[in-house]
Amino acid sequence: MISGQEPDGVVEFDPFSRDFFDDPYDTYRALRDHAPVFYSERYGFYALSRHADVLAAHQDPGRFSSAYGVTVDMLLEKKPVGMNMMILMDQPEHTRLRRLINQAFSRRTVQGLEPLVAETVRGFLDGLAGRTEFDLIADFASLFPVEVISAMLGVPSQDRQQIRHWVDAMLYREAGNAHVTDEGVTAALDLVGYFLELTKQKRQSPDDLIISRLIEVSATESDGSQWRLSDDDVAEFSVLIAGAGSETVTKLIGSGVALFERNPSQWKMILEDREMIPGAIEEVLRFNPPSQYQGRFVTEDVQLDSGIIPAGSPTLLLTGSATRDPRAFDRADEFDIARGGHAALAFGHGIHTCLGAWLARLESRVAFEEIRQRWPVFHVDVDRGKRVSMSNVAGYSNLPFHTG
Repeated sequence: MISGQEPDGVVEFDPFSRDFFDDPYDTYRALRDHAPVFYSERYGFYALSRHADVLAAHQDPGRFSSAYGVTVDMLLEKKPVGMNMMILMDQPEHTRLRRLINQAFSRRTVQGLEPLVAETVRGFLDGLAGRTEFDLIADFASLFPVEVISAMLGVPSQDRQQIRHWVDAMLYREAGNAHVTDEGVTAALDLVGYFLELTKQKRQSPDDLIISRLIEVSATESDGSQWRLSDDDVAEFSVLIAGAGSETVTKLIGSGVALFERNPSQWKMILEDREMIPGAIEEVLRFNPPSQYQGRFVTEDVQLDSGIIPAGSPTLLLTGSATRDPRAFDRADEFDIARGGHAALAFGHGIHTCLGAWLARLESRVAFEEIRQRWPVFHVDVDRGKRVSMSNVAGYSNLPFHTG
């Protein structure tokens, strides 16, 4: 189990326990104070919990490799994953691929998205008009993000919610088990297969959306030859962006609304000034980041002030702990949307900073603006809310919402 500091002074940390899924923050505090370089005897990984150590690891991709995976189950295999996916690559291959993908998926090349986001958000909220009670996650926050990212990719409308179901199954973990379920394996194969087939269709009948753009982008090699993405490359990137695009915003909105329920003075600030919303989003990302950790594989001995991580060790960078570290943040356990001046690690850091972070912020801003306009007074039954059981993703799967 995950239980913070045990009576004998030993800190126990299990990222596949019900306590972790529900609320890991007491344990994070114990880790930071008593075991900042934690080793799990049960699973065989190390974990860094202090902000300075997590930040330093992100800035050291040479020794903290991504090529062995980013979740515990992948890392425990202790071998390179071998997929041509940016999140699972090190330099220089990572930089080479990211430069190519940036041509098709960047803020500059996908300008003017706010109308699409606003139309999608309003469409789902319009369907809730007149209802005084509904599930904020199941009826809204889990539905619209996958619509947005799937539309951007070029996924037909009838298939978009299926993408979400596949992603949820891939990420689901049973308590006490680090490995993906059989259903999750099947979902992963179905998802990759779907995007591979869609990529082949787009190659034959292109449009102006992301998959078609990925097919068309190219880079010039040192010998003058042109390098393009294969169908497998495009499909794997589509899986990555569809997964991130369908999960992060859902969890951010759920956590944000729950935090406003518990901190009504903060919601009052939003009502008084909608310009507070962007800062509020950053504070939600700091306080309850949707991605609780990023996995790395240590390629050589790493000496830290608090201990040594030996070469060949799976290592977790605990974002959820780092962003609550009082060594880095004043009043770290206080939710303050006017805090300002902090750099959240919620979207990663360094070469693996999330490519779609700007889109997640845009979607979240539009969603909170609409909630503010439609339901300035609301109540969330946080105690009846249900949390997800996922590998490194945290948030609500259900959250009862009462209007007025």
